Amino acid sequence: YNGVAVFLLVLALISYLAPSRNEQVKITYSYPATVCPAVTTNANAIVALPNSKIGKRLIDGKIKKFSSANANSLALGTKSILIDGNAGTALSFVNNGWKAVVPCSVSNGEQWFVGGSGSLTSKDVLYIVNSGFSESSVEIEVYTPSAALEAKQVAISPNSTKSISVDTLAPGEDSLVIAVKTKSGRVSSFLFDERKKGLRSLGADYVAPVSAPRKIITIPAISDLQGKAAVAGTSSTHSLRLLIPGSIDANIEVAINSNDGNFVPVGLSELKVKSRRVVNIPLTFAPQKQAFSIIVKSDQPVLGSVLSSYTIGKSSEIAWATATESLDKLIINLTGSKPLVAFAGSNINVTIQAIGSNGKKYNKTIKGSNFAIWQAPVGLNRIQFVSKNPNTHGGIILQPEGG
Repeated sequence: YNGVAVFLLVLALISYLAPSRNEQVKITYSYPATVCPAVTTNANAIVALPNSKIGKRLIDGKIKKFSSANANSLALGTKSILIDGNAGTALSFVNNGWKAVVPCSVSNGEQWFVGGSGSLTSKDVLYIVNSGFSESSVEIEVYTPSAALEAKQVAISPNSTKSISVDTLAPGEDSLVIAVKTKSGRVSSFLFDERKKGLRSLGADYVAPVSAPRKIITIPAISDLQGKAAVAGTSSTHSLRLLIPGSIDANIEVAINSNDGNFVPVGLSELKVKSRRVVNIPLTFAPQKQAFSIIVKSDQPVLGSVLSSYTIGKSSEIAWATATESLDKLIINLTGSKPLVAFAGSNINVTIQAIGSNGKKYNKTIKGSNFAIWQAPVGLNRIQFVSKNPNTHGGIILQPEGG
């Protein structure tokens, strides 16, 4: 077994904001074009498209016109790709023993990454993509457990990708929160977190961005090892990372939802969190051998994510689970992956329509209160989610089916 394939795919429907001025980027039926990040690590990578007729172009400093993809997936290399506006969401899959996935996206002007590290074992990269045809500029803010660092101004050439090693932003710092704020232009940012100890891989994953802190955040799909993967010699740990980016300290409450019910762990009902300092809370009380969700309530706007670390034999993997927007409607292509879908919300009512890798169509309605899951019977290609009630959050968990 050459790696643990565990990663989380956020299911939030992101409400992208179109540029306020003409950036020479095509927009179709009010859907903006989105960016799929470049890959500088030595890995296999593809972009999975909702349908084969979508337009695409390389962000390479030269190409300015879209051409038809004529395929359900595209190879992804050292150049980012711009995907024409469409009702679905393209996904970037990266595989090198570990697996990582991130939705292709466009910034609404501000992207927060609650994750990543600048420590010696980290090979993290922040990708900043300018898909427009004029120079862009961003301000990068970095927060650590001890302080907020001085903001850094970065310019990005037209129609290009800038790669920044995270250890140059915060050398030696193990726990980070990074904000990328657009000052001019049309910019998308991505944070890739890869861990190594010598030549040994400790896993990798993307840290999905969130657009802003909120007083209530939901992290809907966190997974412990399950089924055949949860055998002797396996282990997992989970840690909740929090940041109060404002100037006032906060009181927070952390609740856990799973098939075992809803509860607030001892010590996490009135937890005091200092502002502008990254905090990590080990989730020693997390449910075992099952999926779960976390809801954080705060009297000040808060950002949060969960880092899961897995070991199966000599293989290691990490997965970042981030807070999501409410699920409305989402169409994606899972390229034959067999997902476990988790939902969190007070009144869950989600319809699922999918096409399996066997060509069969699957229709399912998931209902529940607080927490509900659905295990796909086979690998799936195109899949659509529609939530009939507001304030429902969802995520996909993909795990190895055998040891």
